[in-house]
Amino acid sequence: MAGKFSSSSVLLLVAGYNLLAMKLKTLTHKTESITEPTHGLGDSSEEHTPVGVSRTTVTQGGGLFDTNTGSSHAALSAGFPTTPQSAARVVCLGFAGQEVGAPFIGCRGEFTHTYEVMGEIAGLTKANTEYKVSGAHERGQIVQPLATKTADWNTKTLGTVVDYTLDTTQRVIPITSNSQASPSVVTTPVPHGLTTGDIILISGVTGSNADINGQRTVTVTGTMTFTAGVNVTTAPGTGGSFVRANSANGGAGYLQVTDCSGFTNFVGKIRDSADDSTYADLLTFADNVTDPFAERVAVAGTVDRYLSFDGNITGTGSITAFCGFARA
Repeated sequence: MAGKFSSSSVLLLVAGYNLLAMKLKTLTHKTESITEPTHGLGDSSEEHTPVGVSRTTVTQGGGLFDTNTGSSHAALSAGFPTTPQSAARVVCLGFAGQEVGAPFIGCRGEFTHTYEVMGEIAGLTKANTEYKVSGAHERGQIVQPLATKTADWNTKTLGTVVDYTLDTTQRVIPITSNSQASPSVVTTPVPHGLTTGDIILISGVTGSNADINGQRTVTVTGTMTFTAGVNVTTAPGTGGSFVRANSANGGAGYLQVTDCSGFTNFVGKIRDSADDSTYADLLTFADNVTDPFAERVAVAGTVDRYLSFDGNITGTGSITAFCGFARA
């Protein structure tokens, strides 16, 4: 999953519309920290200080102008906020392909956007759009790639769950050593940032007997030390690293439904598990069979290592849906 990607790996869903149908030529995503000049008289160089506000801009260019039902014009022209209470829009985009576990970006909030339609001689009419996001901007992993389903489904049953330890955006913390003790004390060369009760995945430690590699629950003993519940009686270990196997601060699920027909009910859920065996509901999206449809649902507390998507349908028909989850 990690590596280089091309134009075929792009994803753009806005308020339940799949805007790749516009045959976009370009898509850019820019996030910046707003700063203020803080240099003054007597300074020999410029100084800029962050003001604690960020700006996110999404720009799409060269797409085809289309006025058919459910087309780009319907998606873009209807999205202009007219009052401070205008409904927020949900946007999901990505550049690394549509696979379970691939990274995506989710945004929800009031969007200030421009919609530019361009006619040209001997050419198809094009449409460009720029969104400036005011609200949630989160990075996460795809739990359910955009796909059409005709019956209940569960990505755990399909064998395509999200494993947080494989998230390439995670910070990998190196390990210096682990002691011969009960329990063994793990030492890191940098602050580990853990809290007692966190679950981590240790790998690459050599020499330790008993072996300390694997999924472990930690007890913090210092900013660069912790124990992992292993009795090392014969020999200490060196090297290795760890990543988190759960997260403590909740997160948000993003659902986009681009097409739905025939069904009387559709309830989508994200479920989590510590062991990829026993799953429990983490969050539930609204029961909805109207397209296009998009929703962001936030959840607090611990999010376990593994995530799956559960789609429950009533009736006969089809639905095209996407889901991602961003850990806080």
